[in-house]
Amino acid sequence: MTESYQGETGWQRVLLVFLFWIVFYVAQMVVGAVALAQCVFVLLTEGPNQHLLKFGDSLGKYIHDILRYVTFNSDKRPFPFSEFPKPDLIIPASSET
Repeated sequence: MTESYQGETGWQRVLLVFLFWIVFYVAQMVVGAVALAQCVFVLLTEGPNQHLLKFGDSLGKYIHDILRYVTFNSDKRPFPFSEFPKPDLIIPASSET
């Protein structure tokens, strides 16, 4: 990779792919922790935690952004080089805990 790739040298891209691959594995552990926490909330309160629902939605989008970047399907660098994804979930105020 000697040519420039969308403003990055090939080596810069390879380094960032490697770093984001590590972030991807850490994010997987966070997903596991969120899933476990939601299971506990469901058992104790009969429903999932609304804040964790929103965070899980954002985290899923972030993981999607990472996978698109490391597979070269996107040139947009994920967080922290861009904004952390916002959740799409709309939770009515009456059901927030």
